[in-house]
Amino acid sequence: MIPISEILLPGHVNLSLTGKDQAAGIDELLVKFNGDPRVINCDALVQAVTERNAPAISCNGVGVCIAHGRTNAVQSLVMAAGRSEKGLVSPEIREKVRLVFVAGIPSAFDSEYLRIVGSIARFCRDKELLDKVLKAPTPDDFITLLSRQEVKL
Repeated sequence: MIPISEILLPGHVNLSLTGKDQAAGIDELLVKFNGDPRVINCDALVQAVTERNAPAISCNGVGVCIAHGRTNAVQSLVMAAGRSEKGLVSPEIREKVRLVFVAGIPSAFDSEYLRIVGSIARFCRDKELLDKVLKAPTPDDFITLLSRQEVKL
């Protein structure tokens, strides 16, 4: 089991997304993978993520988007995360998207990816923890809060 803290690095967390919509938020996070040694081909990763529909869900009144792509452009599971204070417009839900997660997944890591997505879904259902994540002052705090839910698995 690979912990979230090894998949989601502090440099891949943007706590101030500035885009107007969900697609812009995803794009802001995809640039975080530039220079990551786990990413073999950043352009191919971007293509794999953007060609898939990344629907947003509403959880405890907060919009959450998890975009991903399965590709050989990554050597291991990689993730970036972002938070928007104002919220991003999504075509799928009324609520504005406040949290965006982007993942690149090698085919062999399907079970790890599903475990991470399940952990994100569980933390979204925990209103107290969700509120803390929405207020986390630093990327390290953001990751620590996500990791707390993972420990409960």
